[in-house]
Amino acid sequence: MARGWGRSEEDLGAEKEQIIEERGAGSSARRPDAEVTAARRRLEMALARIGEQLAKNPSPVRRQALETARSELLARLPSG
Repeated sequence: MARGWGRSEEDLGAEKEQIIEERGAGSSARRPDAEVTAARRRLEMALARIGEQLAKNPSPVRRQALETARSELLARLPSG
């Protein structure tokens, strides 16, 4: 193919995104709880990071902020 006449990188990126979305739609149809599981994992990871920060940080102001963030995340964590 002559230089300058091929598909652009933007077109290829858009095609990849479309393929990923189509695959995602198919997998979510098989696992309806995938969104809930993913959200739970994100919150659990955030809580783990907060726990690590609490263990390392001696600053009372920072610890208070981390405790507040932890309580907000625990409230958002789906039960189950």
